[in-house]
Amino acid sequence: MEKQLIARIGKANPENAHQIVQDALRSAATASTSNSAIDVLGDALLELARLLVLTSLRVH
Repeated sequence: MEKQLIARIGKANPENAHQIVQDALRSAATASTSNSAIDVLGDALLELARLLVLTSLRVH
């Protein structure tokens, strides 16, 4: 999932936020352990934070 996250950051736009959350929830739901699920969700939160920063930089 990490590679997908990094690739998507390069194409950052607000519409990706919904897809980031959906992908993370699907991956977390099928994770083999609780820790893996937490890692997936944490990575998604980091990606959303980066997306917000990139979006705000484009606006200003």
